[in-house]
Amino acid sequence: MNLRLVAALAGAVMIVSAAAAPAQTTMAPTPMPVVGPTTTPNAMPMATTGPTMMPPVHTMAPMPPAGGSAGYPIPVPRSALALDARALRGTRTATGYRLTGQAEVRDACTAAKFQRLLGNIFPPFFNVVQYRRPGTMGLLCIQRLTWVTIAPLNVTSAAPPHLGVSVHTAKGTTRVPIR
Repeated sequence: MNLRLVAALAGAVMIVSAAAAPAQTTMAPTPMPVVGPTTTPNAMPMATTGPTMMPPVHTMAPMPPAGGSAGYPIPVPRSALALDARALRGTRTATGYRLTGQAEVRDACTAAKFQRLLGNIFPPFFNVVQYRRPGTMGLLCIQRLTWVTIAPLNVTSAAPPHLGVSVHTAKGTTRVPIR
Protein backbone atom coordinates (compact mmCIF):
# COMPACT_ATOMS: atom_id res chain seq x y z
CA MET A 1 0.00 0.00 0.00
CA ASN A 2 2.83 2.44 0.89
CA LEU A 3 4.57 1.60 -2.38
CA ARG A 4 1.46 2.60 -4.35
CA LEU A 5 1.22 5.88 -2.43
CA VAL A 6 4.87 6.72 -3.07
CA ALA A 7 4.52 5.87 -6.76
CA ALA A 8 1.39 8.03 -7.05
CA LEU A 9 3.13 10.99 -5.37
CA ALA A 10 6.20 10.62 -7.57
CA GLY A 11 3.99 10.54 -10.67
CA ALA A 12 2.13 13.65 -9.55
CA VAL A 13 5.40 15.48 -8.97
CA MET A 14 6.65 14.51 -12.43
CA ILE A 15 3.45 15.71 -14.08
CA VAL A 16 3.45 19.03 -12.24
CA SER A 17 7.15 19.65 -12.93
CA ALA A 18 6.75 18.77 -16.59
CA ALA A 19 3.81 21.13 -16.97
CA ALA A 20 5.57 24.00 -15.17
CA ALA A 21 8.97 23.67 -16.89
CA PRO A 22 9.53 24.79 -20.49
CA ALA A 23 10.53 22.14 -22.98
CA GLN A 24 14.22 21.30 -22.86
CA THR A 25 16.16 19.53 -25.54
CA THR A 26 19.14 18.47 -23.39
CA MET A 27 19.62 17.55 -19.78
CA ALA A 28 23.25 18.73 -19.57
CA PRO A 29 23.98 22.02 -17.78
CA THR A 30 25.04 24.94 -19.90
CA PRO A 31 28.77 25.70 -19.61
CA MET A 32 29.89 28.92 -17.92
CA PRO A 33 32.50 31.14 -19.53
CA VAL A 34 36.03 30.43 -18.34
CA VAL A 35 37.97 33.41 -17.02
CA GLY A 36 41.66 33.16 -17.79
CA PRO A 37 44.65 34.81 -16.11
CA THR A 38 45.55 38.36 -17.07
CA THR A 39 48.60 39.17 -19.14
CA THR A 40 49.87 42.06 -17.02
CA PRO A 41 52.80 40.91 -14.86
CA ASN A 42 51.86 42.85 -11.69
CA ALA A 43 48.15 41.94 -11.61
CA MET A 44 46.82 39.39 -9.19
CA PRO A 45 45.80 36.09 -10.77
CA MET A 46 42.06 35.57 -11.06
CA ALA A 47 40.20 32.37 -10.34
CA THR A 48 39.46 30.25 -13.38
CA THR A 49 36.68 28.13 -11.91
CA GLY A 50 33.75 28.64 -9.64
CA PRO A 51 30.59 30.69 -9.77
CA THR A 52 30.71 34.39 -10.40
CA MET A 53 30.05 36.48 -7.32
CA MET A 54 27.00 38.72 -7.52
CA PRO A 55 26.57 41.64 -5.11
CA PRO A 56 23.79 41.10 -2.59
CA VAL A 57 20.47 42.64 -3.40
CA HIS A 58 19.27 44.92 -0.60
CA THR A 59 15.58 45.57 -0.35
CA MET A 60 13.88 47.79 2.16
CA ALA A 61 10.55 47.18 3.79
CA PRO A 62 8.01 49.93 3.20
CA MET A 63 8.20 52.61 5.86
CA PRO A 64 4.99 53.59 7.64
CA PRO A 65 3.82 57.12 7.02
CA ALA A 66 4.61 59.69 9.69
CA GLY A 67 1.94 60.60 12.19
CA GLY A 68 0.38 57.19 12.63
CA SER A 69 -2.03 57.35 9.69
CA ALA A 70 -3.23 54.35 7.68
CA GLY A 71 -3.38 52.07 10.69
CA TYR A 72 0.30 52.34 11.65
CA PRO A 73 0.89 53.19 15.33
CA ILE A 74 3.05 56.15 16.24
CA PRO A 75 6.41 54.81 17.46
CA VAL A 76 7.02 55.69 21.09
CA PRO A 77 10.68 55.99 22.14
CA ARG A 78 11.58 53.89 25.13
CA SER A 79 12.41 56.22 28.01
CA ALA A 80 14.84 55.49 30.80
CA LEU A 81 13.64 55.41 34.37
CA ALA A 82 14.65 58.29 36.59
CA LEU A 83 17.31 57.33 39.13
CA ASP A 84 15.32 58.29 42.25
CA ALA A 85 12.31 60.34 43.38
CA ARG A 86 11.56 62.42 46.47
CA ALA A 87 8.78 64.64 47.84
CA LEU A 88 6.14 62.67 45.95
CA ARG A 89 2.62 63.90 46.65
CA GLY A 90 -0.82 62.87 45.51
CA THR A 91 -3.61 65.41 46.00
CA ARG A 92 -7.31 64.98 45.28
CA THR A 93 -8.90 67.30 42.73
CA ALA A 94 -12.51 67.77 41.61
CA THR A 95 -12.02 65.39 38.68
CA GLY A 96 -9.53 62.87 40.14
CA TYR A 97 -6.03 63.37 41.56
CA ARG A 98 -2.72 65.08 40.78
CA LEU A 99 0.83 63.68 41.18
CA THR A 100 3.83 65.93 41.85
CA GLY A 101 7.40 65.54 43.09
CA GLN A 102 11.09 65.70 42.23
CA ALA A 103 13.30 63.23 40.38
CA GLU A 104 17.04 62.62 40.26
CA VAL A 105 18.24 62.58 36.65
CA ARG A 106 21.62 62.13 34.96
CA ASP A 107 22.23 65.73 33.76
CA ALA A 108 20.75 69.22 33.66
CA CYS A 109 19.52 68.81 30.06
CA THR A 110 17.18 66.03 31.15
CA ALA A 111 13.64 66.44 32.49
CA ALA A 112 11.30 63.93 34.16
CA LYS A 113 7.61 63.03 33.87
CA PHE A 114 5.12 60.50 35.20
CA GLN A 115 4.17 57.77 32.73
CA ARG A 116 1.28 55.39 33.39
CA LEU A 117 2.03 51.69 33.09
CA LEU A 118 -0.76 50.57 30.79
CA GLY A 119 -0.58 46.86 31.65
CA ASN A 120 -1.75 47.48 35.21
CA ILE A 121 -5.35 48.53 35.87
CA PHE A 122 -5.61 48.57 39.66
CA PRO A 123 -3.85 49.74 41.76
CA PRO A 124 -2.56 52.49 39.45
CA PHE A 125 1.16 52.18 38.72
CA PHE A 126 3.33 54.99 37.34
CA ASN A 127 6.93 55.13 36.13
CA VAL A 128 9.04 58.27 36.57
CA VAL A 129 10.94 58.52 33.29
CA GLN A 130 13.68 60.90 32.27
CA TYR A 131 13.89 62.37 28.78
CA ARG A 132 15.95 64.98 26.96
CA ARG A 133 14.32 68.39 27.07
CA PRO A 134 13.40 69.57 23.55
CA GLY A 135 15.22 72.92 23.87
CA THR A 136 18.56 71.21 24.59
CA MET A 137 18.83 68.85 21.60
CA GLY A 138 21.98 70.41 20.15
CA LEU A 139 23.74 71.16 23.44
CA LEU A 140 26.52 69.17 25.05
CA CYS A 141 25.49 68.45 28.64
CA ILE A 142 27.83 67.45 31.44
CA GLN A 143 26.94 64.16 33.09
CA ARG A 144 26.10 65.28 36.63
CA LEU A 145 23.33 63.96 38.84
CA THR A 146 20.77 66.63 39.61
CA TRP A 147 17.24 66.93 41.05
CA VAL A 148 14.52 68.31 38.77
CA THR A 149 10.81 68.91 39.25
CA ILE A 150 8.67 66.17 37.71
CA ALA A 151 6.04 67.47 35.31
CA PRO A 152 2.75 67.28 37.27
CA LEU A 153 0.25 64.71 36.08
CA ASN A 154 -3.52 65.19 36.39
CA VAL A 155 -5.35 61.86 36.38
CA THR A 156 -9.09 61.81 35.72
CA SER A 157 -10.79 59.32 38.00
CA ALA A 158 -14.32 58.94 39.32
CA ALA A 159 -12.98 57.20 42.44
CA PRO A 160 -9.31 57.87 43.31
CA PRO A 161 -7.67 54.86 44.99
CA HIS A 162 -7.94 54.87 48.79
CA LEU A 163 -4.56 53.20 49.34
CA GLY A 164 -2.66 55.45 46.93
CA VAL A 165 -0.65 54.76 43.79
CA SER A 166 2.72 53.11 43.19
CA VAL A 167 5.55 55.13 41.63
CA HIS A 168 8.54 53.26 40.20
CA THR A 169 12.10 54.57 39.68
CA ALA A 170 15.44 52.86 39.07
CA LYS A 171 16.04 52.81 42.82
CA GLY A 172 12.71 51.13 43.66
CA THR A 173 8.96 51.45 44.05
CA THR A 174 7.27 53.94 46.40
CA ARG A 175 3.63 54.00 47.53
CA VAL A 176 2.19 57.54 47.29
CA PRO A 177 -1.00 58.18 49.28
CA ILE A 178 -3.73 60.32 47.71
CA ARG A 179 -4.83 63.01 50.23
